[in-house]
Amino acid sequence: MAKGPLTKVHRLRQTDEVWESSTRRMRTWITPRDQAPYRPYVILTVSQTGQVVGSNIVEDVPPPDRVLNAIARAMRRPILGGGRKRRPTAVYVDDEALVEMLAPKLQEVGVRCEYRHTLREVEKALLSMEQFMTKQEPIPGLLKSPGVTPYLVNGLFEAAAFFYREAPWRWMDDSRPIEVRYPPDGRLRYAVVMGHGGEIYGLAVYNSPDELREVYTGGPPDRLLGLMEWTSLFFGEVMEVPFDDLDDMEKYGWPVAGELAYPIPIRVSRSGKPVRPSKSELLWFEAALLAVPTFVRDLFQAGLEFPQPAEATLTVTMADGEDNVHLRYPVPGFEVPYEEKWASIEGKKAQAEAARERNAELLRTFEQWLTGKGLSKRTVRRHRDNVTFFADAYMAGDGGSVEVPRPADQAAAMDVDEFLSDWFLYEAAWPSVGTVKANIASLKKFYACLKETGHMPAGKADEVLELLRVDRDHYIELAREYEEEAFGE
Repeated sequence: MAKGPLTKVHRLRQTDEVWESSTRRMRTWITPRDQAPYRPYVILTVSQTGQVVGSNIVEDVPPPDRVLNAIARAMRRPILGGGRKRRPTAVYVDDEALVEMLAPKLQEVGVRCEYRHTLREVEKALLSMEQFMTKQEPIPGLLKSPGVTPYLVNGLFEAAAFFYREAPWRWMDDSRPIEVRYPPDGRLRYAVVMGHGGEIYGLAVYNSPDELREVYTGGPPDRLLGLMEWTSLFFGEVMEVPFDDLDDMEKYGWPVAGELAYPIPIRVSRSGKPVRPSKSELLWFEAALLAVPTFVRDLFQAGLEFPQPAEATLTVTMADGEDNVHLRYPVPGFEVPYEEKWASIEGKKAQAEAARERNAELLRTFEQWLTGKGLSKRTVRRHRDNVTFFADAYMAGDGGSVEVPRPADQAAAMDVDEFLSDWFLYEAAWPSVGTVKANIASLKKFYACLKETGHMPAGKADEVLELLRVDRDHYIELAREYEEEAFGE
């Protein structure tokens, strides 16, 4: 006679059907205020027709008696939509050790318990639950791509961890693409290091110079839909990773360099739909992630602050053995203006002088641009004076946020952010809410001018303009706090 949770199960009507039962992490996140996000477990029992007959959510891996109780409860009291109470002929479970413990007890009520490696109805139910909770189509795991194996992905993750620890974005910004040929007899592709601006970190790849030009013209990303597709591996937090990959990471132990360094390879199709890269694309990323940091480090040889033109074939050790990657910088047609001359200048004093010479050219262009907009001479002079202080004192004199003298057209969003949030308040002779507002207005006009006149890549100028738009109130509030602290208001 069955005991415990199965006491009354033997009296239920038995049907000629097979159920599937599995304990899985749920495809959702619980985000308590006072602890780290986590994924609870669910004991899911599904009929052969896809009906979910039992669903029990638990915080930790349940012991066998808890699983048995959940299966028995699904027989006695199926959840809403699970049909009438009944006994199946068999229950398939995807844990061999658990089957050994459950089989004798379920056999007492005439139900076979057997091991199955794959539970298709459970998989379908989990995907359906994820789609219901996230309101979007789930992104499949890397192992769903043809030919992609756990061993291959492990090699990719090791390469990604190396790339993240090397952090090539410390030197290389996304306005400087690198030509990459891999395999050695393969076609040219164009890699862009992401992360210099402090927002998205990783490596993007484009298939042609024309695609790069489309990206560098600026504008919203949806403008590119239908024109091209692109692939990237970016680093994110654990909650950004597709659930299939998270489950496989736990199963196979793929390495990650840190809490913000989960590698997420994604290809954006022409329709805008995110899909997973193919096997050949993942192998390309493994090679590029290993080769690019070394190549970038060599570009900045001899202590120079800007990259030297270079071409090299590097040998990298991938999961399947050694292979060669050919790289070249700059990409023909994407040379950074004045970079070759700039890279040959030694010493910060000489760099500062060269930066001020370049700033003088930019400021003349700015003055002509403002005049062409119909502004008064007084207004033009005010804007020019504000930008001159930023360009000559902060960028050329102090070297901006990275302490490397540069002209104003080489400023990044992080430079402008430090200037307005900190440097100006403590270095300028006249910091106030009013002067901060005036500097924001002048810098907006200046970078709009550089974008319009082609003196700065549109994408880089847009990053600065977006910062000034989004964080304007933040900078004004910092200035107000500075005034209160300085004057005791």
